[in-house]
Parts: sequence; structure tokens; C-alpha cells
Amino acid sequence: MRRLLSAVAMLILLTSACGEDTLAAGTYDGPLAAEGRQGAAHRVVECDDAPTGGNNYPGEYDNGALSDEPEAALRTAFDEAQITGVHDGYVLVREDDDRALFTFTDAGRVRQALIVHDGEAFGKEGWYVESWARCDYAELPAAVAERAGVEIWFDADGPVSTRRVHSADGPEHCGWQHLTFLSLGETTYVRDADTEYAEWTDAPYDSEADLPPHAVDTGFHRDGDHLWRSPDGTRAYVGNREKVAVWPRTKDGFTCA
Repeated sequence: MRRLLSAVAMLILLTSACGEDTLAAGTYDGPLAAEGRQGAAHRVVECDDAPTGGNNYPGEYDNGALSDEPEAALRTAFDEAQITGVHDGYVLVREDDDRALFTFTDAGRVRQALIVHDGEAFGKEGWYVESWARCDYAELPAAVAERAGVEIWFDADGPVSTRRVHSADGPEHCGWQHLTFLSLGETTYVRDADTEYAEWTDAPYDSEADLPPHAVDTGFHRDGDHLWRSPDGTRAYVGNREKVAVWPRTKDGFTCA
């Protein structure tokens, strides 16, 4: 097995991007190799909501290139968009045979964990991210969600899980970057829908309208805008009590492949 670098030398990225809390190392005494959808990394993170992640154990890695060193495997995984979340500030907290555990800690809690493995894939040997897990974007530093293009909403208690509500620009590879999609639970609304997409929405988009008296207050807000929706769920109203934009609900099939 290739010799792992020391913990100090493997502070792979500058921690200044996310504050001194990134230097705090999480502890985990369980196995670094584990089956299941998210693998051992899922057991390391300390999240309020259910974590997101993935697992390539056992020997199922076919997602991208292999790396010569464990820290390089992290960069490869991010460069190839294999994983999402925090890009900077990881610390090596444990070495276990041919595996190594990196964690990102914020406010004293492990918010993202990556386990790299020195194994075989494509008939070659090298390092790759075997399992990873992260907390919801609402539990990560604000700059992380901003970098990912995810807009976090708030309620009276603070940031709200993206499983409940979030908004983001549409994907560039479909030419939808001028659209903004708002997910409210299992319902999706869209801002600035072109007329060519009118058949995929339940109502027209209106950039300026009066707030209907029957609008249902969701309690969510961000950047000075508040969020209401119609009683039948076909429209979302984003703005203030003076004026709102009317976002229509999207129909099934309005997706980007």
C-alpha cells in the first residue's frame, strides 16, 4: 500500500475559506468499509436532517479516474462531479490499512465525510472516493450552497432543509439557466418560463401581480422575499404584500435529461 502522508501535510485545501471550525477533526471508531447505499461515511456525519451520499463498496467503482495519492482522489472526485457539497477544508482524521477518512467540520460537528480507498478498478490500482456523505445544504456554510447554485430559504427558526424548500437556476446543458426552479416539497414551480414551455406549466408566469387574499403563507423567506402559494397548489407567490411574482407549477415531464 502506498504510504499515506501525515495529517499535517494532508490538509489538502486552505481552511481559511470556511473558518477555523474546519480544523476540528471528527472522531469515528467504526469500520471504514461498509455496504449500503451510503456506506461508512454515512455513519460519520452529524446532521440534523438525513444526509446525502453514495457508496462504491465493495469493489464497484466505475465513476471516474484513479489517483496516485489519497488527497488527489478527493480533488478528482470533485473535478469529475462525482460528489457534491464542501470542496475545501478537509482534514485527514484516520488511516486504516488501505483506506483513509477525511472530514469537514463546522460549528463543532462533522458536516461532510469522505472515505478514500486504495483498490482496483478498470484493471488498474489507485485511490478513489469509496463512500461519502454530507449534511443538507442548509446545514453547511452559506458559501457552499452558493457555490452549488442552491438558494436556501429560511423560516422563523433559521435555514430550512432543501428537502422542504429550495430554489436554483436551471441546468445550462438544457439551456435553462435563465429559468429558476422552486421546489416546495414534491411540487416544483418555475420563474420566467418562456412561452415555448407554457404547455408544461399549470398557469402563466407573471413578474408582477397583487398578492391574492386567499394566498397561503408558507412561512418561508429569503433575501427580502416571502413565499406564499395558492390553495390548490398551482401557483407560488414570491415577493411581499405589495407585489409578488407568480410562479406556475410545472407539469409532469418538464425535466432536463
